Amino acid sequence: MGKSPEYTIVGGGLAGMLVAWELHKRNKPFVIYSDDAPASSHVAAGTWNPVTFRRMIPTWRAQEMIDAMLRVYTEVEKEVGVDLLSMIKVEKILANDQEIDFWKEMAQKEISKDFLHTELHKITIDSEEKSAGIVKQTGRLDLSRYVSELHSFFTARGVLVKEKFNYSSIHNHSIYIFTEGTYCSLNPYFKWLPFKNVKGDILTIKSSDLKIETIRKKNIFILPLGKDIYKIGATYDWHDKSWEPSEKAKAEILEKFEKISNCSYEVIGHESGIRPATYDRRPFIGEHPTHKNLLIFNGLGSKGIFLGPLLAQEFCDFLEGKGDIHEEVSIKRCVKKYFNDNC
Repeated sequence: MGKSPEYTIVGGGLAGMLVAWELHKRNKPFVIYSDDAPASSHVAAGTWNPVTFRRMIPTWRAQEMIDAMLRVYTEVEKEVGVDLLSMIKVEKILANDQEIDFWKEMAQKEISKDFLHTELHKITIDSEEKSAGIVKQTGRLDLSRYVSELHSFFTARGVLVKEKFNYSSIHNHSIYIFTEGTYCSLNPYFKWLPFKNVKGDILTIKSSDLKIETIRKKNIFILPLGKDIYKIGATYDWHDKSWEPSEKAKAEILEKFEKISNCSYEVIGHESGIRPATYDRRPFIGEHPTHKNLLIFNGLGSKGIFLGPLLAQEFCDFLEGKGDIHEEVSIKRCVKKYFNDNC
């Protein structure tokens, strides 16, 4: 390929495409290695929600994340000429009077008022009336298409290589960025990090009488895709690390689904993926403690759609010497406890 690129990105899922897009915008030379191994980016529903329901407060740096996310995904839409974003309301079913009172209280507070509607509404499920609240600034990215469109975009520019990366090819004249998702737990340079990958199953159903236009949430989500098609899920399995869909997970999803809907339906799809999660639910970002030309941008987990764009921007600022990795996501937090010189 001639002169070695300044940056080599290893991994072509959400994380890899976010970093590649930032480098592309900055006119930095790079190459991406992406093989055909299964990836969670092709399975995930792609929804985002800026609120932690247990405490009814915004997640970490929520407004910053939303602003960066909408800017980046809109840029990609314009560049590739495809609609990828849809702003869909999240409808949270409230379980009891205590949850209702807590929602109303938090929706008035400064910390949460930009994310929770104060007015609740009623929905009826199996003749039982339930209260529900609407979360503001929510929606969905068509994640699988986002990744495939950017693969085509970068392939056309000759910077995406469809093959497995060989770690023995690493040399000191390039900067390597590992965005391998689940597979980074096997990376010889970063496997010391405390990954806690988790499997998730998701179903696709068809129902002519469900008639939901929001992302309904209570234990699971119901996501409308149009034309009577819905995605429902997802499960969290910390033990099963296979990519095969689980019949046990399917039964779990359907049991929860039937508690928040009253419709006839047909299951028309069942997928599973392994999320690149971490021990403290914060991504792993930064440079290797001893090999300074090896860096990681990984562990985005189930909130990757939401967290990724801003963190990719800050990561690329770091590469250019214009800022530091935020301490909440820097791998420096793990070095003392987990790293030794043999890693």
